[in-house]
Amino acid sequence: MEPLRYGFERLRQSLFLMPVGVVALCIAAAIVARYLDREVEQVADFPLLLSVSLSGGRSVATAVAGATITVAAIVFSITALSSQIASNQYSPRAVAGFFENRFQQVVIGLVVGTFAYALLVLAGLAGVADGGEAPRRSVSVTLAVVLGISSGIAIVAYIDHSLRRMRVGSVVRRIAEDTVGAVRREYRKGAAPDRADGRAPQEGTPLHVRAECMGWVRAIDAARLARRLPPGGMARVEVRVGELVAAGDLLATVWVGQGYDPGRAVRRAVYVGRVRTVDGDPGFGIRQLVDIALRALSPGINDPTTAVDVVQHLKAPLREILVSHPPGRVYFGPQRQRVFLPEAPSRSDHIHAAFAEVRLAGSGQPAVLRGLIEVCADLVSDLEESDLGGRGDSLVEEARLAVSAAQAAGFPEPDMARILSAARRLNLGEAEVG
Repeated sequence: MEPLRYGFERLRQSLFLMPVGVVALCIAAAIVARYLDREVEQVADFPLLLSVSLSGGRSVATAVAGATITVAAIVFSITALSSQIASNQYSPRAVAGFFENRFQQVVIGLVVGTFAYALLVLAGLAGVADGGEAPRRSVSVTLAVVLGISSGIAIVAYIDHSLRRMRVGSVVRRIAEDTVGAVRREYRKGAAPDRADGRAPQEGTPLHVRAECMGWVRAIDAARLARRLPPGGMARVEVRVGELVAAGDLLATVWVGQGYDPGRAVRRAVYVGRVRTVDGDPGFGIRQLVDIALRALSPGINDPTTAVDVVQHLKAPLREILVSHPPGRVYFGPQRQRVFLPEAPSRSDHIHAAFAEVRLAGSGQPAVLRGLIEVCADLVSDLEESDLGGRGDSLVEEARLAVSAAQAAGFPEPDMARILSAARRLNLGEAEVG
């Protein structure tokens, strides 16, 4: 089910599925409204409907169609501008979150759907001769006015929503929350019955399954692969989630009996997508946050406050990683099948991936180094409260390196005192790192 799930996820995150659905609803509304106007005489007695002549209905539909297509151009321009600003200011990898926003998709669908509705109503009225009839109540014209007003209100709300989402705090919080969710989903798979060595024994003649196209490894469904292998079969997956593979790259080595082609089973279990996403790949969420911090610390931007904000938001996904048990590396099928996964990044790998580059780029910023040390101290304190203090060695190491970077930078004495004060929570001081 992984390919199907990620295929639907790709549609959901695009600017296609939701807008097309809203447009389809508007088209259906136009058909129903025109039917009510033609066939249901009781419509004329409904007091909330607008009373218009035939020529007046055409004028309203024309005005709504012209106005909404102009609004649609504004919506598309704002969307493109938001994505460009996010790419330049934060990171090109942070752009994906701007497309998957449900409110944005609904507004685009509403504006385009209103345009389609008005065109259909206008087309229905165009075939009717104007014989000078008295004005009569019309469902289709009333609904056209309602949709036109709704589109105007929606575009104002969309502008406000887009401006709020462009704030760096909103961007960083969204990525951090997505990363926490990805950690919980992936580490919940850690119920594999065997956490033994992940290397498959070299028995028999191996079959090599290779990738058919270039892309990112989005998910590995080891349990599914184990069930699809023949009885007693073994497979060793050679790639990790988040890894870029090209056509011809080795995906898995399989040991099965003669006459069985494992290619289909492996390729359906190792899902390769065109883009890398946080879903199923917590390391990519950490990478996005680090990229934003590095961009903020670059000489062209020089915004250490944003870097400190990113470091503080890294605390949540790292805490989730530190207190969770990683997923298993050996999976068993119902008929003695076995699937071996490669070694996943360790807790220390995630900690250093989160802090090392930020520490180096912010070595001249006392606020960044102090913030990094404080986050490390908070995480160590959380681990000690959970009786998991042994998992904090990498955090202590990062804090020690941050203190060393501060001493090497030659900060003024007050700045250095504040950094050492934060380091004392980890029993780090000038004597230890000097």
